[in-house]
Amino acid sequence: MFLRNRHRLWVRLVLMLGAISLFVLAYQWGNQYQRRSAAPPTIGGLLIRPPASLPDFELREALGRPFGHKDLLQGWTLIAFGDLSRASGQLAVQRLIDVYNRVADERALRKQLRLVLVGTGDAGLHRDFAGLMPALKILGGDAEQIERLRTDIGLGASDSPAIFVLAPGGYLLAFLPETEGGAQMAEDLKAIHASSDLLLPETP
Repeated sequence: MFLRNRHRLWVRLVLMLGAISLFVLAYQWGNQYQRRSAAPPTIGGLLIRPPASLPDFELREALGRPFGHKDLLQGWTLIAFGDLSRASGQLAVQRLIDVYNRVADERALRKQLRLVLVGTGDAGLHRDFAGLMPALKILGGDAEQIERLRTDIGLGASDSPAIFVLAPGGYLLAFLPETEGGAQMAEDLKAIHASSDLLLPETP
């Protein structure tokens, strides 16, 4: 013999919704607590905390397409600076490609990884280097704009094949100095990517 449920339907629905709301709140609180208590990854380079956001800029790709801050909002970007007619600029490109090749085992990261060299010098060289691989963008433009971007990103006036790591949203997360080899830079990038939820600002 079945006993008749003495609670009305709306009472049961209210209780059910209350239980669901309590579960969601507890889950969110737990995630926030875990995020606050988790330690940032240890890398060979330098983490930038809190992450910086670059101001708007406008440069051009080797074939003339405009490239600005909005192009950094999607995916991950490795950015370096250099004159392709000099050894430092060519080394910067080599280091970018080396890191890209060494993260081949991280399919999700590599699929959205963009390589950017902000270059000065001959436009023909820009086109030649841009044809090395689809993920590589060679940017040029007004010398004042390039100098302002170098200053905003924290690079001095001297040539350096150092690499900067930008996350989705255009956030500057890390600096990989010229003293790091390709294997170490790749490990740094993997660690940063794996900890991106911790490193990036919380979305409202």
